[in-house]
Amino acid sequence: MDGYLTAEDAWDTLISRRRGYYQRYAALYSGHHGELSRTADRDSFWRRHGKAKIHVPVAADIAATSADLLFGEEPRYVISGTERANDKKMARLREILDRNDLHSKLCEAAESGAVLGGVCLKLNWSEEELDVPVISLVQSDDAVVEYRLGQVSAIHFFTPLRSDLQAQGVTRIYERYTPGDFRMALYEGTPSQLGEEKGEGMLRELGFEPVCRAPVDELLAIYVPNMRPNRFYRGTQMGRSDMEGLRDLMDALDECYSSWMRDVRLSKSRLIVPAEYLRRKNLFRDGAVTYEFDEDVETLVALDMDPDRAGTGITPSQFKIRTDEHARTCDQLLRNIISIAGYAPQTFGLDIRGQAESGTALHMREKKSYVTRSKKENYWKGPLERFLTAMIHLDEALYGKGLFEREDRVTALFSDSIAQDLTTIAGAVRMMREARAASLETCVSLLHPDWDARMVEGEVERIQREEGEAPGQPDKIQKEETT
Repeated sequence: MDGYLTAEDAWDTLISRRRGYYQRYAALYSGHHGELSRTADRDSFWRRHGKAKIHVPVAADIAATSADLLFGEEPRYVISGTERANDKKMARLREILDRNDLHSKLCEAAESGAVLGGVCLKLNWSEEELDVPVISLVQSDDAVVEYRLGQVSAIHFFTPLRSDLQAQGVTRIYERYTPGDFRMALYEGTPSQLGEEKGEGMLRELGFEPVCRAPVDELLAIYVPNMRPNRFYRGTQMGRSDMEGLRDLMDALDECYSSWMRDVRLSKSRLIVPAEYLRRKNLFRDGAVTYEFDEDVETLVALDMDPDRAGTGITPSQFKIRTDEHARTCDQLLRNIISIAGYAPQTFGLDIRGQAESGTALHMREKKSYVTRSKKENYWKGPLERFLTAMIHLDEALYGKGLFEREDRVTALFSDSIAQDLTTIAGAVRMMREARAASLETCVSLLHPDWDARMVEGEVERIQREEGEAPGQPDKIQKEETT
């Protein structure tokens, strides 16, 4: 345990980050009015007294859009040394991923990571119940990550097991993952306090071991930051939320939209009538009465009024709804929020105007969104590949299928989330071939940017056979002589 944070130290760090960071943005994501009020700054909209407040769920929309851009299409996974999906190694990898429903978990992880600034994935196993490693998702506000020399050295997980709402008691499973092993403990405390550690006997009764030596030397958990740097915790490796620095603007958007809806309520048509037009209604206590005027009545009724004032008229009242002013203000606030979060308005359906555009044109209009996507993809690629590589090594060590070797590595190939304009690409390829500016191999790579070298080479050989050329010989177009 030397050199690592203790469970108590990790818990204190986690509570500090929850209060200072995670809860502010989790409230924007959930839209719970109580959490918005509790985490709001003093004198802000959600701290002021008032009724009928409305929360605009733009934070949830940003998080969902971020996940769609990253994992709207499932990445393609390749094991080093394999080329085709029917390879036995690839078939086993596909089985493990399908049994764990990895794509759905990645979509969920990307969405929660966009809110909290990062997310964790970990591996477990149960040789009696399952014959594949089990992938679990852990929210970053339930984990603390340790670094050495810029690399993850340990991850602490705090998983609620049981909660007693009346006694405010919480039973937690604590896990500390390090390369090659992980340790577990059982704690009973409160929502804000870790509490006391229980004996190992209670832990074993739940089916857990205090110390588990993994059959591989890799770290069986990863932390994926959403973006860096974190502007609030500068100098740390903690990821940054998409909503960081946007709480004030989102509160202003809620205030503007709430004011708009208040105008709608106040603009309802009302009738101002003399007091004599009101019907007396007994309240059945000490002779108390109230008065009412029913403007929806469809029959003539006798009213309790003075005949001498029967000619007094009824005055209708209806206020104007400031629709344009509110709409422009909300639109400007929304654009600022989306832009500061790192996305283009077109990604959220703004400024489209019903025009049908090619993939290239749409990509140009949404360039800012795809730059942000590329940054996030870089943060995901390395940790995900290490995690899946550790997973196949763990699978081989546990279940001995005789498929994976220590040298095998998993590569994740992310797909472009926007459909390619094949007409444009085909035209570019044709012009390059006619100008003798590119080889057949280059053209195949251009048409299939997600293929590796071996797949491109195989496609080139098939094209050459179909055209009657011997594989490995220069292209016909390169052999032709100009006249």
